[in-house]
Amino acid sequence: MIELPLKEKMNIMKLFTSLYFLTFILLNSRGVNAQTPVVKWWFDTQDMSFGNAASADIDNDGKPEIVFGCYRNDSCVYALNGEDGSLLWKRNTGGCNDVGPTIYDVDDDDTLEVIVPSSCVPQTFCLNGATGAIKWHVPTNGSDSPPTIGDVDNDGKPEILHGEFGGYVICLNGEDGSQKWEIPVDLTSWIQTEPALIDLDGNGQLDFVVANWSDTFNMVYAFRADNHSPLWEQDAPADFMYHGASFADIDKDGKPELVIGSYDGYIYCLNGEDGSVKWSATSDSYYPYVGAPTSIGDLNNDGNLEVVFVNDEIVAVVSDTGTIIWDYIIPGYSTSFRGVAISDINEDNILDVVFGTSNGDVIVLSGIDGSEIWTYSLAALYGNSFDIDHGPLIADFDGNGKSDIFVVGGHAEYPATENNYGRAYCISSETGSGPDWPMFRRNIVRSACVCEPITGIKNNIAANNNILKVFPNPAKDKVHVTVQNIDKSKVTVKIMDVNNTIVFSGTFKPVLSKLSLYIDLAGFAPGIYFLTLTGIDFVRTEKFTLLW
Repeated sequence: MIELPLKEKMNIMKLFTSLYFLTFILLNSRGVNAQTPVVKWWFDTQDMSFGNAASADIDNDGKPEIVFGCYRNDSCVYALNGEDGSLLWKRNTGGCNDVGPTIYDVDDDDTLEVIVPSSCVPQTFCLNGATGAIKWHVPTNGSDSPPTIGDVDNDGKPEILHGEFGGYVICLNGEDGSQKWEIPVDLTSWIQTEPALIDLDGNGQLDFVVANWSDTFNMVYAFRADNHSPLWEQDAPADFMYHGASFADIDKDGKPELVIGSYDGYIYCLNGEDGSVKWSATSDSYYPYVGAPTSIGDLNNDGNLEVVFVNDEIVAVVSDTGTIIWDYIIPGYSTSFRGVAISDINEDNILDVVFGTSNGDVIVLSGIDGSEIWTYSLAALYGNSFDIDHGPLIADFDGNGKSDIFVVGGHAEYPATENNYGRAYCISSETGSGPDWPMFRRNIVRSACVCEPITGIKNNIAANNNILKVFPNPAKDKVHVTVQNIDKSKVTVKIMDVNNTIVFSGTFKPVLSKLSLYIDLAGFAPGIYFLTLTGIDFVRTEKFTLLW
């Protein structure tokens, strides 16, 4: 064996080191745009996080936190500070925590709560958002169904809905977790899907839609949410349905449509008023199945909504009439089981498609044609097998005015769960103008729709001290809208209902840098509404409730 001189050994070591870092950079910079994604921080766990996370300012420090749960080898729900990934709190529930949590003030105490159903420990937990302390927990049949929140019985208080094993849907009172009702939907199945909470027929009463996971027959069900009476059923899907339906007024007829994927390889667009099939679509795939949830947005700025779905290894976009616009083959024969988030990541005023893969990549595609903006290999960074079975969140987590992406991945095997591991990552491309995607299916009614116009302006109310108020809330016959410290140019005010339908729109001119106006709500159906105010340098949305 030949002994090399020390200087040559060092040169060889430098060469291998250079090749290593070159390989790492190439693996993490496959985008065609001049963007360089950066990992801001990471946080290690003892198991994977299945499903999704949720983000909100749960401790009232003016900064967003991120909450997610981990599986059996870890069993904890974590709350991390969004700016640096430091731990705010963790809570061991003794179980799986494999359902995307929901953050909401469910008991009207001006403190946000975290709602987490569990599967292997058949309970639903309500945690104090600021401390992680258990406020209440109730027994259930166990669940893989992310919870939906809304005032379903019109009492001015929020209720919590989710599916259960054994074929049930349960409704809990938010203030104490007491059971309002539990209905058998299909006792030969499980209800894995999250309830889509929506007014299907425009009568002012919220309804909900779920689907079954059955070996015998496959069905989508719609119910009134106040008295859980059935509205319609649809048996067009020919296989399992794991994730629920996205929804919006896709065809602009003033009525909502729902889009759900099935393991038969198709997505189905259903008319909300009666469940009839408007259209169905699929894409070429080696092993067709649509297990991932669908998402909706105007991806090419044509004024129409498009639908994004994942068919095994294919990410595809279809038009409002069900025609394939583009598709993308996920590299490495991998898939994205938790679907895509939608936001403008590269600040070109075009919505982009963001997802994690089973091979450990985070991929961003241009919504207009599916071209790759960038790919970041978290598997290469971690240095081991890294499966992302977790939908991304998108928000400005560190307060620098640019969008960040949060995902969790890792490795899981059974029954040897002691070999499992996980890691949460916060990634930024140092660009991005929103809109945010702060939770699974984007909002508490699980519409998975980016339906507001893309302005290219980051929501920056705090930075500009533009204080928007909408009161009284809840309202009965009118709301008073005020905003201060704004430019004297025109301001647009829009109100959208939970079906993402615009029910009010107007343009107003501020007086002395202040806007104050009353909006008559006569003729509005009772329910939840979102008021968006757009000015020359800001966009802000506030939620309010209209009572009977």
